[in-house]
Amino acid sequence: MKSLVKNEPVIVLADVDLSHIDFYQQVLSENGYWLRSVATPDKLNTILEQHPVNILVLSFDFPFADGEALQKEIKKIRLLPTCKNTRIIITSNSYSEDEKRIAYQSGAADYLVYPIGPDELFLKMGTQLIAGSRKGVMGALSRSFNVLSQVNMQLYPLLATSASCAQILMQTSLSNKQAIYVDSLHRSLKRAGVLSDNLRDFEELSTDFLSLENTPFDLDQLLESLREFILGEAERREVELLFDVPMDVPRSLIGDPDRLRRVLLNFISEALIVGGGCPIILSIQAQKLTDNSVSLEFSVHEKVSDDGHSYYHLDELAERASMAMSEVDESLNLLISCCLIDAMGGSIHHDMPDEDSGIRFNIELQVSSVSTDKSFAVPVDLRKLRVLVVDDNPSSIAVHTAIIESLGFECHSANNVDGAFKAIEDSILDLEGEPYDLILLDWHMPGKKGFHLLEKLNKDLSPKDTPLVIVISAFDKSKIESEKGPGKIDGYLHKPISASVMFDTIMEVMGQNLPKTHQRVINAQQQQTGVTINGGGKRILVVDDMPINQQIANEILISNDFQVEVAQSGREAVVKVCPAPELYDAILMDLEMPEMNGLEATRIIRETADADVLPIFAVTAHTMERDRQRCEAAGMNDHIAKPIDADSLLQKLAVHLGLAVTSVDLSAPADDAADEEYEYVDIEEGIKRVMGNETLYFKLLSDFAHQARTLESSVYQHIDEGQYVVASEHAHTIAGSAGNLSVTVLRKSAKQLQIALSSVEESHEGALNQFKRDMDNAIKEIGQILLKRSANTVSPEGGSAAESSIGAAKPAASSNALDVRMMAFKSQILSQDMMAIDTYYQLLVDFCDMAPELKPIGDKLIELDYAQAIKELDSFLEKSGLTKDVAK
Repeated sequence: MKSLVKNEPVIVLADVDLSHIDFYQQVLSENGYWLRSVATPDKLNTILEQHPVNILVLSFDFPFADGEALQKEIKKIRLLPTCKNTRIIITSNSYSEDEKRIAYQSGAADYLVYPIGPDELFLKMGTQLIAGSRKGVMGALSRSFNVLSQVNMQLYPLLATSASCAQILMQTSLSNKQAIYVDSLHRSLKRAGVLSDNLRDFEELSTDFLSLENTPFDLDQLLESLREFILGEAERREVELLFDVPMDVPRSLIGDPDRLRRVLLNFISEALIVGGGCPIILSIQAQKLTDNSVSLEFSVHEKVSDDGHSYYHLDELAERASMAMSEVDESLNLLISCCLIDAMGGSIHHDMPDEDSGIRFNIELQVSSVSTDKSFAVPVDLRKLRVLVVDDNPSSIAVHTAIIESLGFECHSANNVDGAFKAIEDSILDLEGEPYDLILLDWHMPGKKGFHLLEKLNKDLSPKDTPLVIVISAFDKSKIESEKGPGKIDGYLHKPISASVMFDTIMEVMGQNLPKTHQRVINAQQQQTGVTINGGGKRILVVDDMPINQQIANEILISNDFQVEVAQSGREAVVKVCPAPELYDAILMDLEMPEMNGLEATRIIRETADADVLPIFAVTAHTMERDRQRCEAAGMNDHIAKPIDADSLLQKLAVHLGLAVTSVDLSAPADDAADEEYEYVDIEEGIKRVMGNETLYFKLLSDFAHQARTLESSVYQHIDEGQYVVASEHAHTIAGSAGNLSVTVLRKSAKQLQIALSSVEESHEGALNQFKRDMDNAIKEIGQILLKRSANTVSPEGGSAAESSIGAAKPAASSNALDVRMMAFKSQILSQDMMAIDTYYQLLVDFCDMAPELKPIGDKLIELDYAQAIKELDSFLEKSGLTKDVAK
């Protein structure tokens, strides 16, 4: 053996078998390695403390002094300054799957079984030395000769799939299959993008040119984008994914979000491969939190609940991560992830506590000084609600229970449908207890499914005793709707669920649809009051480019004795006000308008009109503090949120104009049409927004269906042309109008699309698809509402409009105006123009007496079945006796 030199490789062999020691001496000493062999723990500690050790070969049965388990002894060794970068190899006299698992969980780089051939031993030592030459991570890159070809092999099938789907899509007309092809194409390209990014980082790491980002990001948004990446693969493998991120984990962070997301994606993707279908959990815990930084521990594992069982499905994940640093043929994804974690200053732990399996790592990140963390505070009147989680997966129950209890709710669980129904029934019958307010229902369980519980609730409980139900599922909403049968679903959560999304969904469902037995609802029923003021003829200028918004503001103001004038844009408002500002007592100024926005118009008006004399109110959906500051800086007096709340508007006008406020009783019996519940339209709330004017509300609802379709077409056109800012403005307009008419679901999806289109870093495909679905469903529901209203309208003769439609149809049919309308309508259907549905809804309003006869045509247009729509139209024209020219 050569003389000891400081920089020569140092190998320590800890083994009590002399034959093993002789073998290592013979093979390694002749090749210039410095080998030290030890047979006792005291001598081992002495040697490890003296010199930096490159490789420690440790027998699985080595007799440590304290008799501690191998994992704990290796942890102690890692604490020594000389062993921080040591590669540890575990050896054994006979192969054992349990020993191998423990070895890799302890952080070993390899597991060898005697007898070992000389060539194999020399190769293993050389490989481990190379892998450990640069802190155990970066050196692994230098010997990955076939990485480029491996990446190309992985990219090729993905790109080939994308090309095939694109080719099929181009040959396909509008159909349901199109969505499938687009989805497949989208997912394949996203996966190809990840591999491309991994390759880019590999090249930068190999040349020491990796540059990490240091930008603010939101942890919940990162998790949502991660979910989009992994959802398709998880569904294909039928694997349940869970996000376990407590509310106390900071959300506003500073770091490299793209690479952190990719590390998590790579680990979860590997877990999907090795897990054999077991549930996979991504846990994030805050360990050390200061004012400026936080140490986060990320775990990809399979156990959350303390149920006493051992879990081992993801043991191979830790093994593969260790092997990726020393074996050429292991996963590129894991290799890059380990490198990125090291580059971010983090550390990987291969051992999992409490008989769990998987892998975990720590990274320290900065906490953003300008926090955008949302408030998870629950309103006082929503606290202490009782929630029942129904799920067969103990880990899922544990994760969801933790979130629910952190919100201040009382949470119970059941692992099957029968147990859940019994708990619900007992809570109703127990006079000293309280019924459940909300059920979180897993849709896909062994035995009886989620829809079986819905059926029992619908069949055996009265409406007032039936709790609200939020379905949790990996399935698409449309699939659940097709399976559910009788029973009502109040909300949906798509797995994996982040705490933020669960909070938003629960707040939305509970805030809008509280059980009738809840104290807040009882109090509201006992006394419902609003406000009214006497405007005394004061003149208000309403500045808005949307007719629906103008009419709503007009109705509120005129009902309270104001005079109203309208301006279509900021430029028109400047022309009206600047020459004679004394003509107006207040201005309601929309912010988002073409030509000139509300802020620009206000700045110009303020040159001639003082804020004390002419108050200007910003009317906008932007309600963040920074938006309020922008409005104040422009010269605005106050801020009115969209959708407009009549009470809030009147109260603010009263304050700035010095008017008295009077309370009024609004507890009069509601109209039957408002009592019926719809999924997309809240009729009762919408009628309140126009001061109870039902006729105006349904007229505005009909106008909205037409205007929204026109704006929708503009959104798609501008997206196709790459004009995302303009498309975002149109989505904002739709959201505002939908909110003012209480078309709540469409308002939310339009708002999400607006945000997605405004962000250059965020993909808008998911938001766009949701918007398309909600737009179609909302317009369809509006058509149903208008049709039902027209059927229930009482005619002057005392019968319904539907009953008198035959007599009324003839004079209408003889009208030249109707002939022209029908000719244009038929032309639209023949050319498969999607605007035909708008014409249909306008016909319902203008010729409401014909609504029942027109309905079959509208039904086919909604389904985009133009051929059948033409047949229905021809049948209608023949029966109604219209001119033969139209019928041709």
